[in-house]
Amino acid sequence: MIWIADILRNGLRGLGHLLARLAGPPPEFIVIELTGSYPERAAPRPSFLHRLVARSWERPEESQEDLRDRFERIAHATGVRGIVLRIRDLRMAPGRLAVLQSLRAAIAAVRRRGKRVAAYLPACDLAEYYVASAADEIWMPEAGSWNVTGVRTEITFFRQAFDRIGILPEFERMAEFKTAADPFTRPGLSESHREVIESLLDGLMEEFIHDVADARGLDLAAVRAAVDAAPVDAADARRAGLVDGLCYEDELPAVLARTERPQQAAVVVPWAQVRRRLPAPYRWRAREPVIGVVELLGNIITGESRDLPVPLPYLGSRFAGVETVARAFRAAERHPRVRAIVFHIDSGGGSALASDLIWREVERIKPRKPVVAFMGAVAGSGGYYVACGANRIVAQPTTITGSIGVVSGKLTIRGLYERLGLNREIVARGANATMESIFQPFTPVQLNRLRQQMDAVYRRFIARVAAGRSRQTHEIGAIARGRVWTGRQALERGLVDELGDFTTAVRRAQALAGIPPAASVAVVTVRAPRAIRLPAAAPGQAAGAPLVQALLGVVDAFRAVRGLVEEGTLLLMPELTE
Repeated sequence: MIWIADILRNGLRGLGHLLARLAGPPPEFIVIELTGSYPERAAPRPSFLHRLVARSWERPEESQEDLRDRFERIAHATGVRGIVLRIRDLRMAPGRLAVLQSLRAAIAAVRRRGKRVAAYLPACDLAEYYVASAADEIWMPEAGSWNVTGVRTEITFFRQAFDRIGILPEFERMAEFKTAADPFTRPGLSESHREVIESLLDGLMEEFIHDVADARGLDLAAVRAAVDAAPVDAADARRAGLVDGLCYEDELPAVLARTERPQQAAVVVPWAQVRRRLPAPYRWRAREPVIGVVELLGNIITGESRDLPVPLPYLGSRFAGVETVARAFRAAERHPRVRAIVFHIDSGGGSALASDLIWREVERIKPRKPVVAFMGAVAGSGGYYVACGANRIVAQPTTITGSIGVVSGKLTIRGLYERLGLNREIVARGANATMESIFQPFTPVQLNRLRQQMDAVYRRFIARVAAGRSRQTHEIGAIARGRVWTGRQALERGLVDELGDFTTAVRRAQALAGIPPAASVAVVTVRAPRAIRLPAAAPGQAAGAPLVQALLGVVDAFRAVRGLVEEGTLLLMPELTE
């Protein structure tokens, strides 16, 4: 079947190439808009409920995978001289600078293939300018503004509000830099919390300044001074060497052709109008070895992965379930053509139990098929736990890494109930039956038991990292302590093996699998097969009308939200989290 699909696909592509030649030469420059958050891999089609609640009827946003495919087609197109990037509304917080570094790497790859890349910025913040700086040239309109004012983080602390309304935060932590619960337990930043944040911001800012200075041929001091002087208008940015020239968007064709054909404007066409005319490479996938990609995105939980239609505060909408991730690993393990696995991680952590079970899947599979962990914007706490057993770990210089520690506890709301005139009576059997109740504070015995559990998890976490990194436990213990590092800082401390983007991770997986560097490989996202469940109806009974099944789907969605609360993901129960 693969051979037949290859023949049909390549036959259609050959016909498309013929029609493209008959349509005339391709344009000299192709306009590509960069906008959105750019997830690493293309997402599966969302469910009907998700699209209904989120009102996301438009096409899914472009992924880095999609963008690299576009750039690859342009790089192979003869007659196309380059790309015009129109950059706007990149939805990136400072903590996701690693995504921007991946976009910059994709632009650099196009330039290495001999294509000219020009960036047009009506205005720009740090994220948009950082990506644009990877281009050959940057243009702004005269009325534009350079708004690269630096990086910052803002944290809301709830403790004083909790005291006023009668909520008691009861959280314990293992390691002094494990500050995940501080917004609930403290009125403001502790010294250790401030130290971590300042170290991270220093690391992120240094990466930005060095990369921009290198790309623009400027001194580091000049870039720092420009950031401190921002915001500035486009003319001042040009005088500082931050942009190459001023023009309006309609003047770009003439500007791009000025150096070679002063009397004739370049032909500049949007991607949507030309994409069918660009040749797509012939691929014989039946012959290609496969690198499988298993993804872990969002908070790590027990059970199945969940993608909620509405994000939860502080938690987002994506939850990576151990059952789903494990099935994806096993599918990649069973498939005979998958030679190696890239484990793509973008997670700030979650359940200790779920993290350990996923770690075990990596440990079990890597003797059979090599596993390369690629850590995206964030691989902290449980996100690092699941990566530490891989054959090799690749991170971006600004990947949020580490946080080897444990935090656990609950928010007790008995005081809030009393202030509202509500009385909740508890009848229990078992000395610690109320340990998970949010209406009863921990007893000294329960608190001691919680600390014992957390200590065991912390020691296990350090042991897992030490084994995976071939280090002594006391060495890992010294750099653990709940501390968060950038990817570059983590490399210096031996927590990762190499800095690079997703394509770097693919090349490392290819090498570990013994595939020659020049060989063509297929990179395929491995989705978890559907879980095998007991039938909803007894044999011989009808499963129900389509309308009934749709209503049951809505009920399942509400059950999923309730399940997140019940298993402690909302920090209302003493689920051990890393």
